[in-house]
Amino acid sequence: MNSLLCAVAAAIALASLTMPAHAEGPPKFADHPARVYAGKVAKPRLVTPDLRARRETFLAAADDGKIDAAGRYIAVKLPCGSSCVAPTLLDERTGKIIELFTVSGWHEVSDDFDPVVSRANSRMIVFRGARNEKGIVGNHFYLIEDGGKLKHLHTQDTQANFETSPKIR
Repeated sequence: MNSLLCAVAAAIALASLTMPAHAEGPPKFADHPARVYAGKVAKPRLVTPDLRARRETFLAAADDGKIDAAGRYIAVKLPCGSSCVAPTLLDERTGKIIELFTVSGWHEVSDDFDPVVSRANSRMIVFRGARNEKGIVGNHFYLIEDGGKLKHLHTQDTQANFETSPKIR
């Protein structure tokens, strides 16, 4: 019986050495650097009726010219309800507008809560809430790839409470 227990303990110890550590936590902005574009700002390309209806919002974002995502994008947060935004990416170089999913469903938030968190010098972007009103209400970490395509990195369930959720770094 003792030898069986020793064998099981040894197997568990060996398995724990080969398993990846989960103590790292969520991705960090610094892990995904981007060079910030410093050229001329392109006019927003308002190619659909819905984008044209929000013309003033996109023109104001372009006039402000404050890149805040992946070195070349402005994250424009379009309202879609009292606790809902429809984030879009406005490409400063080309004027292309990339429509994304909606983010909603937050309950407990502080006054400085932002449903979309990004950095000009990082390709990572974080959407806070439920994507398209479905699934986990939490922090959804994405990588902005070429052409504004998103690659999911990590989801952190906050149970819709963003006052106590870990700080995004």
